[in-house]
Amino acid sequence: MANRDTYHHGALPQALIREGAGLLAEKGLASFSMREVARRAGVAVAAPSHHFGSARGLLTGIATDGFAQLAERMATTAGSPEDRASAMCRAYVAFAKECPGHAAVMFQLGLLNQEDPAFIQQSSRAFAQLSATLAKAAPANAAKLSQATRTLWSAVHGLVALKMLTPKEADEIISFAVRAVVSELRRDST
Repeated sequence: MANRDTYHHGALPQALIREGAGLLAEKGLASFSMREVARRAGVAVAAPSHHFGSARGLLTGIATDGFAQLAERMATTAGSPEDRASAMCRAYVAFAKECPGHAAVMFQLGLLNQEDPAFIQQSSRAFAQLSATLAKAAPANAAKLSQATRTLWSAVHGLVALKMLTPKEADEIISFAVRAVVSELRRDST
């Protein structure tokens, strides 16, 4: 006999996260409901609550999964530290385009359980990777490095929100932003 976590899906929590992300991508946050996620997953209405407790719990699971996927994509970049930083930023933009359901909720902190240990771990991974890469490009004190990483992260997040930009325009802005941030870090370290 299969246990509750594997009945029907082999990995019911992951199936609920996948269906929830799909619902977010198709209909947005305003139309998100546990009932609809259960229907899409083909399980009892109570299944999402059993695994995630509430819509907040499921949204946190979707966001956590999104951050894990983003960090994996960013970890596969190669080249010089400056090239890697640019590639990480492009990976972020590509992720948001390819996984809009995840991206729709990842930064909606008011809707998420920010104290969830998995969320804390995964939400800081990609940021830490970018910060470590910038540190290799231009060593700086921790405060300046944090400011530079947040500046670059914010710029890329803005590119994600500006859906009217062409991929070429986004790439040019990423290249410029990385060069500017690294140049500023180098200027301050001399």
